[in-house]
Amino acid sequence: MTIRRPRWAWLLFPHLSIIIGASVLAACHRLPRVALAGGLDKLGHFLMLGALSLFAVGFFGAARWLRVVFVLGLLSAFEEASQAWFPARTLDALDLAANLLGILLGAYAASRSAPQARCATVVFSDSRTPALRAGAATHLARHTTGYAGAQVALRTRDKLADAPISPDDDQPDTDRFPTRSPP
Repeated sequence: MTIRRPRWAWLLFPHLSIIIGASVLAACHRLPRVALAGGLDKLGHFLMLGALSLFAVGFFGAARWLRVVFVLGLLSAFEEASQAWFPARTLDALDLAANLLGILLGAYAASRSAPQARCATVVFSDSRTPALRAGAATHLARHTTGYAGAQVALRTRDKLADAPISPDDDQPDTDRFPTRSPP
């Protein structure tokens, strides 16, 4: 089963290559002076890593947004700490703060806009036979986004398909699910 990703999430890879290119240019003293002047440096850190986390959460799924924040924050801290060994780079706590804030806000925004795995509560006892219940589970599996939800639905379908037919299957569950009597 494949995970449906929004089309914009695939921008993760070109954006990551732009960030790597900017890092290499900065290490070689090839980054334009305008990019380092004033607050543009901090704004660049915030926007570039915020967009990176936005695309990463879109790519890996909204359910994993906290993991994306943790991994990107850790990588950002290591990258900022490694600047102490490059003469062309400077270690700056404000750069790290801009990175972490951008990562957090970008991931949060993506977690609210990216599709999440839908949870569904299905009452299988309304169906008259195990075959119909298995059909309902198959429908749920086909229309549930996200890997985990579909796996649960498939396991439910497999369990119900093997269930023996009993006389109780022909009787509605009126004690649990009362039906309206005709007027």
